[in-house]
Amino acid sequence: MGNEPDLESRLKGGLWGVVVGDAFGFPFQFWSRERMREEYPNPEDIPMLDGLWSDDSSLTLATAHALKDGYSLERIAQNFISWYYDGEFTPRGHAFDEGITTSRAIERLAKGVFPLNAGGRGERDNGNGSLMRILPVAYYAYFKMKNLEERLQMIHEVSMLTHAHPRSLVGCGIYSMVVWNILSGLDKFDAYSEAVELAREVYSMEPFSRELEHYERVLSGKIHKFAESEIRGSGYVVHTLEAALWAFLRNNSFEDAIREVVSLAEDTDTTGAVVGGLAGTYYGFEAIPGEWLGKIEARELIEEIINDFVFSLIEARR
Repeated sequence: MGNEPDLESRLKGGLWGVVVGDAFGFPFQFWSRERMREEYPNPEDIPMLDGLWSDDSSLTLATAHALKDGYSLERIAQNFISWYYDGEFTPRGHAFDEGITTSRAIERLAKGVFPLNAGGRGERDNGNGSLMRILPVAYYAYFKMKNLEERLQMIHEVSMLTHAHPRSLVGCGIYSMVVWNILSGLDKFDAYSEAVELAREVYSMEPFSRELEHYERVLSGKIHKFAESEIRGSGYVVHTLEAALWAFLRNNSFEDAIREVVSLAEDTDTTGAVVGGLAGTYYGFEAIPGEWLGKIEARELIEEIINDFVFSLIEARR
C-alpha cells in the first residue's frame, strides 16, 4: 500500500471506522440476504442512510474513555454501567440495541460482582458483544504492554467483563493480533497470515485449544477465498470475525469493505463496526468518506473521546 497513513491517522481511522461502520449497517440490521439482494443487487448500491450509531460504538467509546487514564477494569466496568443505566456515550441520551449477554453482565457488574466474574461463560454466550468493542484495548495493549502474553491477557480480561467463554476470548485475540500486525506496518494479507500463525501457537493450550476447530476457516489462512454464499453475517462471534476478515481482505478501500460486509445482511451494524475497525486502522482516517462522517450523530462527543484517547497513546510513545 503506497502512502501509508501515519500512526495517528490509523488510530483515529480505526475508532471512527467502528462508529461509521456501525451507523452504515444499523438501518439494515436483521434484514435477510434475500431482501438485501432484492433492494440492492450490488454492494456498491447500498447507501449510508443516516448517522445513528448503536451499542457497538457506545461500548467502544466507553472503553476508550476509560483507557485514556490508564488500564482499570473497574473504570471500564463503571463506564459500561453508566452507558446502560444513564445513557452515557450514546447519540440520543439512552442505551439501545444491547445484546442479552452484555445486558446480563452489566446488571451483574452494577450489583458489585467482581469484573472478571461478570461475563457470561456458557456456550450460548458467544455473541459478538465483546469483539465489537475490543479495538481500543488492542490499541492500548500495543502501546503499553511489552510482550504478547501481557497483551492477550489484557484483551481477554476486557472481553470477560461481558463475554468470558474461551471462544469469545480467542475471537478477540485473533482480531487484535491482526490489528497489531497492521500497526507494525504489515500489508493486510501478511497481517492476517502472521496472526493466524501466532494464534495457532498461543491458543494451542487448554482451555483455548478446543475452540480452534470453531475458527478453522479463519485459521486456514484463506478466509478471503471463501464464496460469499459460505460467509454468514450473524451475531455469533465466529461468523462476525469471518465476515469482517473476508470483507477486509477482499476489498481495497474502507468504503468497499463496509459495503460488502453489510451486503451479507443479518447483524449488519456489528459486522460493519468490526470490519470498520480493521479497514480504518489499515487505510487511515482520511480514507473514510467525508460524506459518511458528515452524517454521524453527536460528532463532538465522539471527537472528544477519540482525540483524547489517541493523544494519550501517541504522547506515551514520545
